[in-house]
Amino acid sequence: MAEKISVYVDENLHRSLKAAAAQRGKSLSQFMVDAAVQTLHAPDRKRLSADMDAVRESQKEYFSSEELLDMRKSGRRY
Repeated sequence: MAEKISVYVDENLHRSLKAAAAQRGKSLSQFMVDAAVQTLHAPDRKRLSADMDAVRESQKEYFSSEELLDMRKSGRRY
């Protein structure tokens, strides 16, 4: 059996959420359920952090903080 969840929000937030739902052709309820499910299945911060660490470790080059600052000042991305 489905359960009901009620959340009270201010008028501006309600209007924005309802407009976002309408733009996607969904009811506000379905829009909120989809957002909740997407959030539940999103990777958590620890996993994302571990993934970023793995990418950093796989890089062959190492730049000191001074070198990175110099590159940033000169407009180089990496």
